[in-house]
Amino acid sequence: MGRSLLGVVVGVVVGFLIVGLVETLGIRLYPLPAGVDPTNPESIAVAMGDLPLASFLFVLAAWFLGAWTGATTAMRIARGTARWPGLAVGGLVLAASLFNLLTIPHPLWFAVVAVIGLVAVTLIASRPVGAVIRAGE
Repeated sequence: MGRSLLGVVVGVVVGFLIVGLVETLGIRLYPLPAGVDPTNPESIAVAMGDLPLASFLFVLAAWFLGAWTGATTAMRIARGTARWPGLAVGGLVLAASLFNLLTIPHPLWFAVVAVIGLVAVTLIASRPVGAVIRAGE
């Protein structure tokens, strides 16, 4: 149980660090339009229509990579057969993403891809370490 809890804590730190780094890279490559206040959700909401597709793809990549690396880190540290450490980390990334989606209006396609993708990535990354995918499973 101790290793599993440690795995969750380290996995959350790693996952959210990855999200932050990839989102920062995306913002550097595709900055917000001039005059947008990044601390004001209403200002960002107004700018959503002017953002290029690549900026949305960077955010998706950040969330998916964060959930993946966080969940796999948790599972590697936990070393057990239980999936809950990885699911907990992925669930926290999903919760943070849902908060973002509810706070700042996003295009519908983005919200759908984000939620489905985060659930899929978390389920795949939360397989016990050493689990083998067999044909037909």
